[in-house]
Amino acid sequence: MEIVNIPQSVQKALLGEVPATLRFLYAHISSGTLHYRAVFTDDATDEHLECASVVLTELLADCPSNIQLEESIERNSSIHWRIGSGEHLLFLRHGELSDI
Repeated sequence: MEIVNIPQSVQKALLGEVPATLRFLYAHISSGTLHYRAVFTDDATDEHLECASVVLTELLADCPSNIQLEESIERNSSIHWRIGSGEHLLFLRHGELSDI
């Protein structure tokens, strides 16, 4: 499988696609599967969620064609931003760290 620099691809794809309601974004490849999760505040519009889909499309363009996808794009103002150890966190809205 080709090696993809996920952090670099995501950061490039995020340019111009970060609405104020995006709370955090995780992405990584494991066992041939791209895991992608973007979480927005409860008041995010459908257009805001579409921004995460645009980022995902750009990211998939950098991945091998046989990559599997596990995707979650959701509105959830109450879920904690840290998933596991946080090692695959690629975007975190300023202010989210205040709950540490």
